Amino acid sequence: MRHAGYGEIRVVPQDPAWTGMFEAEAAALSSVLGEEVLAIHHMGSTAIPGIKAKPIIDILIEVREIEKIDGFNLEMGGLGYEARGESGLSGRRYFTKNRGPTRTHNVHIYQKDNPEVERHLAF
Repeated sequence: MRHAGYGEIRVVPQDPAWTGMFEAEAAALSSVLGEEVLAIHHMGSTAIPGIKAKPIIDILIEVREIEKIDGFNLEMGGLGYEARGESGLSGRRYFTKNRGPTRTHNVHIYQKDNPEVERHLAF
């Protein structure tokens, strides 16, 4: 199956490496975003043990001030991320990372107390 922006979507068995991939990426993101970061969450299907999933690591970051995140676009690019602005969700900053044509990571950044944080984490 194909999806705009993702190329071909595959659903695969759970991979134990996903947790380590999230932890390594969270450390790199925290290093770049510094004191703006309040919390980093592994979310989506790769965060749920035992289920099949799209092999894309979804990360949600809660920050102090969302407007400051735009100032990190160059540094995020250095980690391989493309800045996509709000990408249809007001108050969000969205970044994607690909390895060749294949999406590997999605990063959703919200200011603390944004109701979208709870909605994303509950999903």
